[in-house]
Amino acid sequence: MWPIVRRFGVIAFGVIALWLLSVLVINLSLGSPARSVQTYLDALEEGNFGLAATKAGIDSVPTVLPEPSGSLTDPRVVGTRTLDTGGVIVLAEYEIHGETATTFFTLEPEEPVLWLFTTWRFSEAPTATLNYEVLGDNRVDVNGSRLSLADLGFPAASTVFVPGAYEASLTTAWVVAPATEVLAVGPGEKYSLRIQAETTNELTDTVTAAVESYLEGCMAQEVLQPVGCPFGVSISDRVIGSPQWTVLDYPLVSLRLGSDRSSWGMVAVGGVVEASVSVQSLFDGSLSEYNETVSFFLDGVVRGTRTDEPVLNLY
Repeated sequence: MWPIVRRFGVIAFGVIALWLLSVLVINLSLGSPARSVQTYLDALEEGNFGLAATKAGIDSVPTVLPEPSGSLTDPRVVGTRTLDTGGVIVLAEYEIHGETATTFFTLEPEEPVLWLFTTWRFSEAPTATLNYEVLGDNRVDVNGSRLSLADLGFPAASTVFVPGAYEASLTTAWVVAPATEVLAVGPGEKYSLRIQAETTNELTDTVTAAVESYLEGCMAQEVLQPVGCPFGVSISDRVIGSPQWTVLDYPLVSLRLGSDRSSWGMVAVGGVVEASVSVQSLFDGSLSEYNETVSFFLDGVVRGTRTDEPVLNLY
């Protein structure tokens, strides 16, 4: 009887010891803070942003995602340190844009599952803030996502995963902005992305066509002082017939960002027109052909590029 009981006790003790050892192994491996960080980084590398958001402890996947997909390779945990508070700092290393970079993550223990299995959460979410400044427009393209600054609050900002590479630019029919990039590697950090829009050739051509159309309207006025036009002539002799205007040189259009940082100042210089008309001398009554060339310039403002409906207003 006793040998059987003893044998049963040994077996039971072995089962309990094996179970406790399994719990210990799980807590030291699958349930460790290092494993939590590794799982998060692996999700970023694979482009599994839903899993990354869950591991990061955030409610939803950010609108702006790392680019290219994952934007990091070969993530690995290279060290851990336990804090007096019970938290753990995990140092991770990875390759991003051809360079080796590191990030420190801070984790804290959660309530154990079934009072035995340890779980960990990020005490500071592995996210960063991108602050945007766009001169000349109210839109920005970040890693392929078109954002409206008006929808992002003030200052315009969005939350993104760390680590990640983020590139801001802008390309529209009317304005473009060269790309600028930041590497977000610090949880809780703020990074600035500032771009300045420039006008496209298409906008310059469109404004030039509007100026030329406006000048054609001036040419059609058979008077010495065309109404609303930047040129005219005065003649002391008697005018015979109708004056004729001809454009000799169309002005060269240039655009520059206005002080309001949303409109574009327009200057057109180098324009030359010629007026031709028959006149009769008040002195001796003789008839002659009068010709005069007049140089002129135009200035105005172009609005509406933010809504892709540019309109030229002349001063």
